[in-house]
Amino acid sequence: MKKDFIQNSYAADYRFLVMAGQAPASRAQITEEKKMRFSKVSGLECTMEYEDLAEGGRNHAPHILTAPHKKHAPLVLEHGIIPAESRFAKLKPGMRLGTWLTVILLDARGQLTSRIFWITDGIVTKREVGNLDALGNSILVERFEIVHDGILYAE
Repeated sequence: MKKDFIQNSYAADYRFLVMAGQAPASRAQITEEKKMRFSKVSGLECTMEYEDLAEGGRNHAPHILTAPHKKHAPLVLEHGIIPAESRFAKLKPGMRLGTWLTVILLDARGQLTSRIFWITDGIVTKREVGNLDALGNSILVERFEIVHDGILYAE
């Protein structure tokens, strides 16, 4: 019973949906035009910069002051190249995306969860195609880096 509790308490990291536009409220609102197929999403992080201020009279620890801005890591999207895929051919470095990208976690049955990440005002900064190796047998992977103004989290 304890093992079932642990398995049901955490979200799996391999079930997610990347969508263009607003996040759907129900399964019926998910359309093929909005789905974007990526095998890996990374960079969903935000850090707050801070400064230590040593003050006389307070010798046991410095004051910690937060900086007025946050720092966002670039969002990295990866997928295997599909020759017929034309939607990604439009994504080029310098292209402003606006507020269009949504990452939704799915539960074990593939149903929508309330855990959603909205990426706001992104710009494609890098588009990279994996190494071409005639001696290997791996899938050719295309990688996009997107810098953005922030990530809005919904729980």
